[in-house]
Amino acid sequence: MSGEGARSDVQAERDVQVRRVLQGVLVCNLIVGVAKLIVGWATGMISMVADGFHSITDSASNVVGLVGIAVGTRPPDSDHPYGHRKFETLATLAIGGLLAITALEVLRSLWQRLREGGTPEATRLGFAVVLVTLAINLVVTLYERRRGVSLGSDLLLADAAHTRSDVLTSLAVLASLIATRLGYPQLDVVAALVITGFIGWAAYSILRESGVLLADTAVVPASRIADVALAVEGVESVHKIRSRGRPETGHADLHVQVRGDLRIDEAHAIGHRVAAALRSELGFRDVLVHVEPPVGHEEIQ
Repeated sequence: MSGEGARSDVQAERDVQVRRVLQGVLVCNLIVGVAKLIVGWATGMISMVADGFHSITDSASNVVGLVGIAVGTRPPDSDHPYGHRKFETLATLAIGGLLAITALEVLRSLWQRLREGGTPEATRLGFAVVLVTLAINLVVTLYERRRGVSLGSDLLLADAAHTRSDVLTSLAVLASLIATRLGYPQLDVVAALVITGFIGWAAYSILRESGVLLADTAVVPASRIADVALAVEGVESVHKIRSRGRPETGHADLHVQVRGDLRIDEAHAIGHRVAAALRSELGFRDVLVHVEPPVGHEEIQ
């Protein structure tokens, strides 16, 4: 099997594993979200209702992620010669957008409570639901982050950050329940405000990271690429270095200068060695090397 074919098989297996993780997390988030919403509405705990909406948004982000993986794994075609990987980035961006919408929903509910009033109930069922869902969310977050790191998936890491914020919001709900039981029901509003801060920060972080990818920010410093290229025998200088994408699926292009007295096939072979070095050492999937003679010679076409 060729190196490129083996690489494609590894990528395909990685995508299958990412999809399985998302499917499992989706089921957990649906269970957790529905439980929080039911108990929150029954007891009038605005913080728990907000937390339930947050968990439902987690579920929606899992669905978006699954769609992104399904589209992003398609091979390059005539309309998308660089592949479809940016659809995965778009899915990650959508997760950030869903978080921002959730934050606005919490603020709306918070304003309604302040305007209309109301006293929540701190029941044993409420405590049980929060503690159980907190444990589930903690396990899911740790597992998804670990798998995201091992699989090199920005999508799983973003979704883990989303679920991690759910752990923090559940802690805020737990504090609200305790305060209500002690006779301070107004702290439910404070907990809801804390939840909004957690959700908003997670949304900002994900949107910022996705924006960096969509803006084609350099994935590897140009100096690092130059060091690898200059280490290849026959390369005299390097310039016009560019890179974009993710470390594991990124693209790079650069110009390398070689001796002007080399035959075209010899110069071409040096270019191939530079491309191979960048793939093996820096993990680029696609590398374009333009070989040219030193200044003062005509460029090799």
